Amino acid sequence: MRRPCPPILRHQKGYILALNIVVLAVMLAGATYIGQRMSLAKVLARAEQQREQDDVALESARAKVLFLLATVPRGKHGLGNATQTVALDGRYYRVANNILVSLQDTYGLIGANTVDFEGNRRGLIERLLGSYGLDNIGVNRLTDILLDYRDVDDFRRINGAEREQYRSAGQESLIRNGDLLTPIELGRVLSWSDNPQLWNDDPVTDYVHIQHSSLFNPNSASWRALVAMTGIPHEIARNLVERRQRGEIADISRLVFSGDINDPFGLGSRVSLFPSASIQVTLRKENSTWGYRMLATHTPSSRASPWHIEYAHKISLKPLISPLDKVPLLPEAAMLRDSGSSNQVQLPF
Repeated sequence: MRRPCPPILRHQKGYILALNIVVLAVMLAGATYIGQRMSLAKVLARAEQQREQDDVALESARAKVLFLLATVPRGKHGLGNATQTVALDGRYYRVANNILVSLQDTYGLIGANTVDFEGNRRGLIERLLGSYGLDNIGVNRLTDILLDYRDVDDFRRINGAEREQYRSAGQESLIRNGDLLTPIELGRVLSWSDNPQLWNDDPVTDYVHIQHSSLFNPNSASWRALVAMTGIPHEIARNLVERRQRGEIADISRLVFSGDINDPFGLGSRVSLFPSASIQVTLRKENSTWGYRMLATHTPSSRASPWHIEYAHKISLKPLISPLDKVPLLPEAAMLRDSGSSNQVQLPF
């Protein structure tokens, strides 16, 4: 007698279908991931391509500006001749397409390295800090800390900070005990970065220079620099700068400095109506919040080179106030030189 066959287990018949669904789901997830990665790679490639194009445009603008500075004569009204000039007071010019350049005469800035250790000229830094709304205690403290940062000893001023204070703050490596190398080095000075009003849309680094000259040009200065140098009220300084930029007042030196400008014993002895050999150059794109800044110093009588770059770095910038079509075009060098003059050699500074 034959035995009956065992019954077939019917509960396993859907196994292959479930496995197929899992495999398809995994493949779909993998394809989605690969697609997202490829899309991201394309975005990054386009961004890198745009960055390279921007770098080329900025480098081209940099070369044009350096050529302009090296070949165009300078006068009381900036770069150029009697009929056309380029202002050296920090206003923007269009170089090409959406690339902008700002040229700032360092005589229109306040020297962070020219403040005397004895304190005779510390009022310049104090008034500059006061224009940001800091009280007298705050500006006195920050000025003492800056002077301690620059001097070579470890003797602390009353409100200052030396190596021990930097060590307590975990920032011992930041103190230089020497002059600033760039304006942005103010961010290394203890407690300076703790005051956000100094670093927001209108940073204090826009108004200082690192040169050792104490000369000052009111016709290329901002309102904050005018306040720091002369002590005049803020509103008067703003009004004078606005009228100067509109062309209503060509020379404001007589309005902010009393007495003879050429008096060697008065405050006017520090006034120079002629631009400095050092120009602070800022390059940026129209809609960008960052740019490049460099300090170009011209030495036409030097055997080594007619000019050199003292520093160059990337900086954050506030958005433009004026639309691009309102920004004047930077003239070509040929338009700023007097074609009728036989002597086109740049004078030494």
